Amino acid sequence: MQLQEIDHPTATVFRIKGRLDASSTTELEQKVLLSLDRGITHLIMDFSELEYINSAGLRILVMSYQRLSSRGGQVMVCGVRDYIAEIFEISGYNRIFVMCQNAVQAMEIIEPSSNAQ
Repeated sequence: MQLQEIDHPTATVFRIKGRLDASSTTELEQKVLLSLDRGITHLIMDFSELEYINSAGLRILVMSYQRLSSRGGQVMVCGVRDYIAEIFEISGYNRIFVMCQNAVQAMEIIEPSSNAQ
C-alpha cells in the first residue's frame, strides 16, 4: 500500500494506492488517528487507486465514522472502483459514508469555495 496524506484546515485527504488489508492497515490507522486527534471534522478517503479492501480496511472507516460523527463530522469516500463500490453497497456502507466522484468534489461539499488538491 502507498499512502499520500494531504492536510486541510478541517479535513485530511488520504490517497491510497494498492491493497488495504490486515498487513497494511496499521500505517493508515496511525495516520488517521493523528488527524482525528488534530481536530479535523472531515476525513476524505480517495480510493481511485485502491485495488482491494477487506474488513480490516473497512474497520478503519467505521472507527473514523464513529469518532467524527460524535463531533458533527463525516467520512467521505471518493473514486471508488465498481467492484469496491459493490462491497460498499452490499455492506450498506454507501449509506453511512458520503460517496463522491473525487476529492475535489468532496472538498467542495465541505468548503464550497475551496481549491482542493
